[in-house]
Amino acid sequence: MNTFSIIEQEIVEMFTTIIEEKDAYTAGHSKRVAMYSTKIAEAMGCSDDEQNRVYQAGLLHDIGKLLTPESILLKPRKFNRTEYAIIKNHSTDGEKMLSFISAFKPYMPLVRHHHEYFDGTGYPDGLKGDCIPFLSRIIAIADAFDAMTTNRIYKPRKSIASAIKELQKCSGTQFDPLIVGIATKVFSTYQELVFIHQLPESGVQEERFAYFYKDTLTSAYSGEYLSYFLHNNHTSKRFLCCYFIQLHHVHTYNQNFGWKLGDKLLSEVALRLKILFHTPFIFRIFGDDFVVLNALHVEIDEAQVKEKISVGFNGIDVSIKHFALKDFSLDAWENFENFLTHSQPCSIEDHHSKHN
Repeated sequence: MNTFSIIEQEIVEMFTTIIEEKDAYTAGHSKRVAMYSTKIAEAMGCSDDEQNRVYQAGLLHDIGKLLTPESILLKPRKFNRTEYAIIKNHSTDGEKMLSFISAFKPYMPLVRHHHEYFDGTGYPDGLKGDCIPFLSRIIAIADAFDAMTTNRIYKPRKSIASAIKELQKCSGTQFDPLIVGIATKVFSTYQELVFIHQLPESGVQEERFAYFYKDTLTSAYSGEYLSYFLHNNHTSKRFLCCYFIQLHHVHTYNQNFGWKLGDKLLSEVALRLKILFHTPFIFRIFGDDFVVLNALHVEIDEAQVKEKISVGFNGIDVSIKHFALKDFSLDAWENFENFLTHSQPCSIEDHHSKHN
């Protein structure tokens, strides 16, 4: 059997730990892929040597993400075309990294080709069918299954049954049909993995994640980071309510006093909101609007808050709307567009009555 020495095993453990520390989303992913891959190989009657090799390759399959910019790894939404092109490099980057350690060279082709598609439309080389290394074909299915059954920032996890159906749907195109038939039998024996998620689990992880989603002008958080919290609040219940703060006549203010003072206005408002609401969770959206998330309900004197926000800024008006998140479903920052109005804020009950 091809086994690693103690030192080599420690190197593998170091690599997987670094990847998971860099990208909280992948926490446990490599180990689960390694485990799933080994179970599939065992069910297919693979030798002990093949089972060992697919396990080690599963641990190493995402090592190339060490070279992927964190701003892409930590993005809480689907990748755009450019970002996807960059992250696809992780398979070839992983191969390159393994080439520097002689004991890991046998795993280079397995790592390089774990995103090839059975029909030849995958990457990096567009290999087709049996030209794709057999163990890479196993890892590809294990990798996809774990991705589908993990709660992601931009979409909830699939049930095991739904993930199996998706694998079967892609049999013959993305995946090897023979391996899919056996893998689905293996996966059907597992219980629902409800605890698996991609959320930061510590203050340090969360701050590193949030660093890339701060508005450069105001240091408030961005709309994308707001969507991250709104999406996950259904299950986490971290925030009880939110306030939507609109600034009116900012364009006129810029015309009268200049864009530089207009920028200073927005930056100052973000700071005042942090102080007034005693929370760091201030988000800037739609240019001139802000959202404040609160873990507990915060009663405010609306007239006083409006005055404190606008004082010193001639011609600026402020409107405030309050939402109880337990009664009102907001999944993305763009949903606040429905409330871009100068009218008085409506209650949750009023809003529901208008749309039912």
